[in-house]
Amino acid sequence: MVRPRTLALLAVALELGLACGQGPAASSGFTSGPHPITLTGSASGEASSGSSGGSGGSGVEDSTAGSASGMSSTGSTSVMDMGVVPDFGPHPIGCQGKIDFLFVISSWYSMKANQVQLQEAFPAFTALFAEEFADFDYHIMVVDAGHDALLEETCWACYMCIGCMKPGCAEFGGPPDYPCDVPKVECDVTEGAGVTITGNFGASNKRCELFGDQRYIVKGEPALEEAFQCIATLGEGPKQTVPMRAMQKAVDPAMLYNGGCNDGFLRKDALLAVVVLDGEQEYFSPGTPQQWYDALVTAKKGDEEAIVTLVLSNDLDLPNPKCPGPVLGPNPLRLFAEAAAHGRFESICAESYVPALKATAATILEQCALLIPQ
Repeated sequence: MVRPRTLALLAVALELGLACGQGPAASSGFTSGPHPITLTGSASGEASSGSSGGSGGSGVEDSTAGSASGMSSTGSTSVMDMGVVPDFGPHPIGCQGKIDFLFVISSWYSMKANQVQLQEAFPAFTALFAEEFADFDYHIMVVDAGHDALLEETCWACYMCIGCMKPGCAEFGGPPDYPCDVPKVECDVTEGAGVTITGNFGASNKRCELFGDQRYIVKGEPALEEAFQCIATLGEGPKQTVPMRAMQKAVDPAMLYNGGCNDGFLRKDALLAVVVLDGEQEYFSPGTPQQWYDALVTAKKGDEEAIVTLVLSNDLDLPNPKCPGPVLGPNPLRLFAEAAAHGRFESICAESYVPALKATAATILEQCALLIPQ
């Protein structure tokens, strides 16, 4: 026989169990679905106002369990229906100081002074990035707009010269300091390959020793300005200029990957900055200005926001040009710069390239903050 005290205790326990929602259909207390967000409402069903908790609240906005949209209720609690969380895509992580610089430089007649002018502006250019990024991680590559940085077709006889009285290729009308005796490799004479040796009138005419043993300068170069001066002193000589063809070959997959001459230069998590220095009209490279730019976009997996270009060329097709000479038709290199989402064109005849490079650096820094690796 059950005692009256026992019956009373059972009745109390049953009431407590029902109040906590643990009736006959209740589970053990663990659920397999997602945990709902429950908000405690008032007995009258009135909602509080404001976007945050008041001075006596916990900082979580109160809400009612009544007929508010997106809420379902049982008793004094409510469950918020969050719906489908929108996909905003990947968030920009920025370039984090990683920038790949590609310089396409002409070595045609009369270009030596422009090369020197670019080298003089280089320290101010790179200093802006060093100030902005505690970890400035650069790749800096130069390609010759005149096929390669040597005069092999003109000076091949240097290697067969026996008993020559003049140094270098001077016996054959070439530069007297031409690096005839320096061992060459296939990439030295491959169009679009990064320059590590030059041979031309007024060039550095030696093998440039670069830190990291690549065909481009990398972070950690102990003598950055000197290294850039060596690879960017291409001189001037009888070389047809095809800067856009050289640029496209430099970023061709065959050059960038699987042991190509420029293997490792282009990084997916780095911004690509292209600087073109050529005073001639670009009439000899195949394709159109838009197609030249599209080659860069393809190399960056379709991401135009990861590319910044600067073209320094003649402005004879513009009003009040700085360059002397007859009026010419539209400069294809200017049209290339204008085709870019983030392109800039400046006269190659400017007194200094520092303003143009600083303006380009500002654009690079802006785009760096928006970079999403592809």
